[in-house]
Amino acid sequence: MSEFDAAAGVPEGEETNPLEQSTITMLDVLEQEKELDDEYAAVLGASDEKSCTYAKGPIGRQALYSCLTCCPEAREDLSKAAGICLACSYRCHEHHELVELYTKRNFRCDCPTQRLGKCSLNPQVEGVQPRNEENLYNQNFQGLYCKCKRPYPDPDRTVEEVMLQCAICEDWYHLPHMTAPGASEKWLDSCSEMICDGCMDAKPFLKDYTGLALQPVGEEQADDSQLKNELDRSISDIMNVPEGESPEEEGEPSQKRPKLENCVRPKPTKEHEGAAFWTNDWRKSLCQCSECLTLYKELGVEFLLDAEDLAKTYEERGMKRAEENSSYEQGIRALASIDRTQQIDAITEYNRMKDKLKEYLQAFAASKKVVTEEDINRFFAGMRNENNANLGQPYFCR
Repeated sequence: MSEFDAAAGVPEGEETNPLEQSTITMLDVLEQEKELDDEYAAVLGASDEKSCTYAKGPIGRQALYSCLTCCPEAREDLSKAAGICLACSYRCHEHHELVELYTKRNFRCDCPTQRLGKCSLNPQVEGVQPRNEENLYNQNFQGLYCKCKRPYPDPDRTVEEVMLQCAICEDWYHLPHMTAPGASEKWLDSCSEMICDGCMDAKPFLKDYTGLALQPVGEEQADDSQLKNELDRSISDIMNVPEGESPEEEGEPSQKRPKLENCVRPKPTKEHEGAAFWTNDWRKSLCQCSECLTLYKELGVEFLLDAEDLAKTYEERGMKRAEENSSYEQGIRALASIDRTQQIDAITEYNRMKDKLKEYLQAFAASKKVVTEEDINRFFAGMRNENNANLGQPYFCR
């Protein structure tokens, strides 16, 4: 038996044609398109792709980009950095060197401001606007990430590494570069949010809640519901309400409940070190007594009490918005709306087009010529002309 190339699955010494692939069905194409749609929707689906968001003021979460073509000084001086919304990245900064920032909280588009200049999507804004003083900028606007201060993707890395965004500073970190005893990629399926070690030290009250965080193997992790029950018991004791009974009187609206004035922040069982990887809904367990609310404001983390601040919430909103407009859903609905004969005709026509396209591209592969957009447009124009020619003269019954 001859040896086989493990990667290609063909006899050793024989060359393979990259255009020769296994048969693909229309459903395969729709499912592949759905994966791309889902990725697009998660990051961009909840953002406005047609209108500049400057007039709306700071947006809780939106897709953002940093333009290094318009702000080359930002590479060395972060005070020169600027962020633009999704629509401006398409219309005002097309073909520029853009750094994808994912999302940043409470950010206002810089396109019409002194940082960049006049925005073509904001004709109603007269003149260049003053800087957005409330915007926050970090090294991501320079195209750098993590403690290692490297770009992403990193041209010097041969192995893809997992990167996580800190829920506080919103920088991105390589998992191996974080100070996080016991951290492992196995945690990612259970992890809702991550807070880097620097932010855990800068906001020390968070260490009181690490019973809700994932723990290294071999260490006991506090149960989420158990911790919430302990908080509820503390609240009941403070209000002198028997455990299990509601602190509000019958018929009394919930907004008239007495305010909680005593802190019910849990006491940590041990000192926490490093980054923290949090389970779902951990934010709901944060104490909201007047003392803690003041502390959150002083530390600039009041957003932790806002459910809309979660990156997960932003992604889910984008997914829901894009779901009905996805190519997959439209394709499935279209196939379901026609009878079996029409379905067979549609799939047959699709396979014919696929074979023709493969044959067309083989000529480019043989001559090692780059396929341009004009070449593709020429192919589909030829297909349309061929289909029209096949229609022939109309036939009328007599």
